[in-house]
Amino acid sequence: MRGDVPWRRALLAAILLAVTAPACESSEAGRSGAAQPEIVRIWRGAAPGSETWTGDEVELDAELPVSGKVHIVTNVSNPTLTVFRPEGPAASRTAVVVLPGGAFRALAWDMDGLEVGRWLAARGVTAFVLKYRVRPPGDEAPTGPESFDAFLARTEPARRLAVADAVQALRLVRADTAKYGIAPDRVGMIGFSAGAIVTMDAALAPDPATRPDFAVSVYGAMPAAQAPAAGAPPVFVVAAQDDPQVPSRKSVEIYQAWTRAGLPAELHLYEKGGHGFGMRPRGLAADKWPLALEAWLQARGLLGGRSSGR
Repeated sequence: MRGDVPWRRALLAAILLAVTAPACESSEAGRSGAAQPEIVRIWRGAAPGSETWTGDEVELDAELPVSGKVHIVTNVSNPTLTVFRPEGPAASRTAVVVLPGGAFRALAWDMDGLEVGRWLAARGVTAFVLKYRVRPPGDEAPTGPESFDAFLARTEPARRLAVADAVQALRLVRADTAKYGIAPDRVGMIGFSAGAIVTMDAALAPDPATRPDFAVSVYGAMPAAQAPAAGAPPVFVVAAQDDPQVPSRKSVEIYQAWTRAGLPAELHLYEKGGHGFGMRPRGLAADKWPLALEAWLQARGLLGGRSSGR
């Protein structure tokens, strides 16, 4: 990632402000009259590896150049799942764990999380939005340009915790399939930016028990060049050519790795879109990617209760 681009500067400024700002009312709790989603803690007691973390969770709104107003959460030490259940006869037996982005230092909670959860639930999918562990940047934050590989190396400890939370979330969802009316072999994962890197980490896991059954990477990357294991899940990949944060070639590398392994993959690469566009329309061709995702899910039998076709 490049430390000097406007999007990253705005996000880091918002995160640094959050260190001293009081926690605001939850973006879900503040929705008067709206049904409150279920929130589930994923670990019993303190999450392993961050037992010494202190300080309250912080929320604030930031104005980002690409996305507009975004609700940001940081200093998360108690990971949770926010559950969006579909209603009516359209409900399928498919579930998706949603991982927001935020450079492993914060979470774009509404844009990459809650909005995606509602979109999935409206299409019959039970969505579990993961609030994984993140902390505001400290002395290790870059002060100038930074390559994407340097970003991955610098944030590896934070990424390991996020991957642990994602795998635990998968285990929890699969253990509660009867409660949520879902099938244990229809649990997918969608991630955005840093969340997409974690999603690909999970998709590349050698143990099927720790892999999602399908994976969606939105302006993300594989953490390292490696071949997916036999039986790795189908992937759906989205990026923009003009992304200043995560090079679009990283999304191409995911597609190529899956193709070389003879595994199902679909790539949607748009000319314009930048980084952090979420599902918000901006009058660009990239606005249509959720329609392509819906068609992909339908074609794989993941909507409407049909077999996944894996």
